[in-house]
Amino acid sequence: MGESDILGDSKFTRLNSLIIDAFGRLERLSNKNVVLFLFLFTFTISAPMLIGFEMNDDPSREGNKDIDIFRDRAQTILDGDLLYRDTEMVTVSPPVINYLFTPVLILGDTLLIWCSWFAFFLFLTSVVLFFFLEPWFDRRLAIAGSMIYSSSPFGQITSIAMLQDDAIIVAFLALSLLLLSRKRWYLAAASLGLGTLTKLFPALCSPFAVLGPENWKSRIYAALIGLGVGLLISLPFLLYAYSDFTQFIEFYLFGTQPVSDTQISNPVSSTEQRGMSFWRFMGETIYFVPSTVLHLAMLGSLFATWIAVHQRKLNIPAAFSLSILSIFIFYSKIHYGYHLMALLVLIPWALHDGKRMWGLFGISFIAGVVHLAWRDNLFTDNSWVHVAFAFLVWVYWIYWAKIIIQNPDFTQQKEARSQESVLVACGWIVLLSLVYSLQVGIISALN
Repeated sequence: MGESDILGDSKFTRLNSLIIDAFGRLERLSNKNVVLFLFLFTFTISAPMLIGFEMNDDPSREGNKDIDIFRDRAQTILDGDLLYRDTEMVTVSPPVINYLFTPVLILGDTLLIWCSWFAFFLFLTSVVLFFFLEPWFDRRLAIAGSMIYSSSPFGQITSIAMLQDDAIIVAFLALSLLLLSRKRWYLAAASLGLGTLTKLFPALCSPFAVLGPENWKSRIYAALIGLGVGLLISLPFLLYAYSDFTQFIEFYLFGTQPVSDTQISNPVSSTEQRGMSFWRFMGETIYFVPSTVLHLAMLGSLFATWIAVHQRKLNIPAAFSLSILSIFIFYSKIHYGYHLMALLVLIPWALHDGKRMWGLFGISFIAGVVHLAWRDNLFTDNSWVHVAFAFLVWVYWIYWAKIIIQNPDFTQQKEARSQESVLVACGWIVLLSLVYSLQVGIISALN
């Protein structure tokens, strides 16, 4: 080995030591200061892109985005009109998320504020994730896992470059997972009910608030709380805008395109509606599997998971994670930002092994390639290349489902690596995420 190689290894070792020392200093922070740190950290990662896009000030940036739809719904609420019935465009989302758009309009309704608002939910989820991880892991690893979440390209690109709202629902999922892990069944039921009326995906995990308690009285109370929260929120729309309100349920469950004589709708083909899912690309190249078949398969996997929890053969965190992964394996419609849900539930299983953490980072870029293929912006129009990349992402989620089924308790992993090696991996991933954000921000500013 030459002298330059020895010096290179020595520098690399020193950098790794600095990373471990940095996490050691973070470990000594109080919980209050950890929260403050995660806030500053999240927006440090976001800052280059926020500044870059603001400097670019491209008037066409809102094209092919949903911001005008978000504005329409939020403005309808602020005007005192009824969501679903009085919006200019057809509303195909649950009600709560539309109310969460209103602060942006109040604060000024600029793209900078929209991006910052979505990034704020990345911060909130990272905080909840920290409090979920901290009882089970070394405090340094809990902080590292939270940083991995808020710095991930899945969240940063979705919230800032794509101007999408997916970070919001993950905050509700994280809160529900935290409450379930602490056996706060009634609060978990309320959180899941509220989350379901924000975006339907928490409904997949709602049975765990009912199946968790040991006695039937508590189970009934939990069910009533969850259903009561959902009914209370839905009641005004069921009474005064029933047909308009139920369109979003038909859209999510059956893929039924909304139709209205008085509101603007943008119908798309059954293939285009599937976004960047593997099933979309498979349908374009090999065989189009009907959405009904896919959703029945997903329901079957969910029932199996729920039964396993009822029989105490599977713990709730593992079942929660498998339920979320079922979306990416079976559900017909996938968008890039949906992967934040998978990232949230997989970090606890990946924190034992630096290689798995690198995998969660790397898959964000492969999924990005699939997203570009969906948007017809990839380097090639070859449909077989597209389906190959989509297949890689799909198989990756199946691989993770296999890991969880074989090792359902993330606190007792058989192949756990040293904490220092995992911390080093997390440190480098965070640094690369910052570099990536800088790259995107600089390119955006110069274009």
